[in-house]
Amino acid sequence: MRFQTVLATLGCSLVLATAVTPAYAATATPTDAQLQPAISQKVSRPIHLSGPENMRDMGGYKTKTGQRVKLGKLLRSDSLEKMTISDQLQLTANYHLSEIVDLRTTEQILKKPDPVMDGVKYMQASVLGTKSNYDNDDEGMYFDMATKGAARRSYRNLLVQISENKKGALLFHCSHGMDRTGTSAAIIYSILGVSKKDVQRDYLLSNTQLNVTWAKPALLNAFYKQVNKQYGSMDNYVKKGLKITPAQIKAIKANLLTKAAH
Repeated sequence: MRFQTVLATLGCSLVLATAVTPAYAATATPTDAQLQPAISQKVSRPIHLSGPENMRDMGGYKTKTGQRVKLGKLLRSDSLEKMTISDQLQLTANYHLSEIVDLRTTEQILKKPDPVMDGVKYMQASVLGTKSNYDNDDEGMYFDMATKGAARRSYRNLLVQISENKKGALLFHCSHGMDRTGTSAAIIYSILGVSKKDVQRDYLLSNTQLNVTWAKPALLNAFYKQVNKQYGSMDNYVKKGLKITPAQIKAIKANLLTKAAH
């Protein structure tokens, strides 16, 4: 994981910049500008708070069916331990925050616990099980996030909560809000029918908000590759690997999609 000196001021995931293995290498190395897409107020807009530095609203993207992801229903973030009372009030007042799903390990949570917020349900769903440190092995981490039982249980628990969350916003997060949160977002967007191009843009926005270049397209593509290798497609992964039922998929779409304005 990225447990270097920056951890004191930022928050999750795993590793400062590491070399991508040849198996996942792109034909050309992306530039820093390509790895830091421009901020938009229409899609995946940032939420500016005093504590978290990588929080955003996942709404706004258009789907393949012509619908749009609802604004104000699903939030992604880095760790929340620095949230102020003002931050908490902003989330409850502006987004009617009703639930937080924490994707970190128990060890990480004990070191930097989320604040307890009145009226907000809290749930842990560790993507990496008990493993908190990958010693800068990004490729190994993304492999585990695509293949390990702990990851499947975590993604399933998150998706079930989204399917059942009828009121207010649900927020999910890890430490930096990049890797575990990024793969979770990719799965959710896939269910909703958001294009891979937009999924990658949302993934790379963590670089923009944190002013780093840690998130790499090759890492997200490696995640997709392992999912496809095991299940043939993301759709099969969701249905067979995560055991999300057609009724739950329908509920997720009902909760998070709206008719696109023309």
